[in-house]
Amino acid sequence: MQSLMRTNVPRVVTAAFRGGAGKTLITVGLVAALRRRGISIAAFKKGPDYIDAGWLGLAAGGHCYNLDSYLFPREVSAESFVRRSQGKDVAIVEGNRGLFDGVDSQGQYSTVELAKSIGAPLVLILDATKMTRTAAALVLGCRALDPDLRIGGVILNRVGGARHEAVLRNSIETAASVPVVGAVRKLAIPNFPQRHLGLLPLHEHPAAMKFVEDAADLAERFVDLDALVSIARTAGELHVAGNTESLPLRRGTGFERVTIGIMKDSAFQFYYPENLEALSVAGARLVEISALEPVELPDLDALYIGGGFPETHAERLADNRVFKESLSMAIRNGLPVYAECGGLMYLSRSLRMDDKVYPMVGVFPIDTVMERKPQGLGYIRVRVTAPNPFYPISAELTGHEFHYSSVDGMDAAQHACAFGVVRGHGMNGSVDGICVGKALGTYMHVHALGEPLWAKGLMKRAREFHAARFNAREENLSAVDAQGFAT
Repeated sequence: MQSLMRTNVPRVVTAAFRGGAGKTLITVGLVAALRRRGISIAAFKKGPDYIDAGWLGLAAGGHCYNLDSYLFPREVSAESFVRRSQGKDVAIVEGNRGLFDGVDSQGQYSTVELAKSIGAPLVLILDATKMTRTAAALVLGCRALDPDLRIGGVILNRVGGARHEAVLRNSIETAASVPVVGAVRKLAIPNFPQRHLGLLPLHEHPAAMKFVEDAADLAERFVDLDALVSIARTAGELHVAGNTESLPLRRGTGFERVTIGIMKDSAFQFYYPENLEALSVAGARLVEISALEPVELPDLDALYIGGGFPETHAERLADNRVFKESLSMAIRNGLPVYAECGGLMYLSRSLRMDDKVYPMVGVFPIDTVMERKPQGLGYIRVRVTAPNPFYPISAELTGHEFHYSSVDGMDAAQHACAFGVVRGHGMNGSVDGICVGKALGTYMHVHALGEPLWAKGLMKRAREFHAARFNAREENLSAVDAQGFAT
């Protein structure tokens, strides 16, 4: 069933010419600085990103939601934007990669396409290192490539000094007729936390809020925030067709509430907010647990282990035998477990880094090995080819993968895999989705808005396990009662 949805929220998309231009740092600063002014922000991240989204959410004082028309249909992405920005003063979307970069030479699924789909002007973040008038040529080139592109302004980054800024500003505003609304100086912020392709994960930074406050100071000092809000206000009314089928799975009648554990600590932290909401709306009580604490697994009906960086906590994870053994026992007793990327690594036999081997939970008959380069990076598509706990055979699933680990022992474990890889790498370039009992491990991260089968499958197994345990308890109580009566 469809209904017309609309929003007038002022909105802007921050974009850059390439990755590594400082886009996330500046966007975090913009969000935090506007929030300081009492402006409520709806924060979004383009693409399948957890780390940048975490920082943006912290800066906004809430969640940051992903918009990705590859993972889910363009109309669902636009609808999600409208729903998540309701009641907010301004919406800020951080783009990804270069603004025209997509999955092909036509830039399909790019930041520019997203900006157009939600009717938002772009603010270009331009790394001005060793550059002056050429910056104007870059801005003009964007307009020449796409005359319909709405560039509201430019924020210069890594500017060398007052003279450098003056030349850049005059060149861009004169030649390209685009206002420069900010000029951030080189080394303007200390303690810049980076890893791999971007920022250090939020949960691992020793002073996360201090970093956000520093970024806000930077934005207040170097960016015209009033001009930024004015650009956002040029966005017109956005109309989208609201489709109730794209909402999270609704709780059915006649179902008892189930408890699903979410492995959430500094080792496992990658979860789309929409995924957790889909489970909650469907009737799950979500309980956060940690694999780093020496306590037994609590009483659960299912467990969801997301991605993260288990390699940075390998020794603590390996030494926590109390938790590992309780988790292994629960899986042997039929606990449904969905493990993504870092979760897959944790449920393997071991994690090897250089010459050190760390014993993991040992559910899956494979070992994982940390490599120097990414083993899987980008969108992944799989076809379900064998029985598994969560998906019907023949279903096609789309997700994202980003892992430096490889899998050792696949020759013997290949038969236990339920997914055939259509695009991407997965576990060895051809298969993914290893299954043992009711546990499934995969390098593929899925988004609930794009793959509703994920929440349905996990909820179904949780209810089945809950019912089986309830029935077992009832039988035990009946047996005790009968024995007592006979006595």
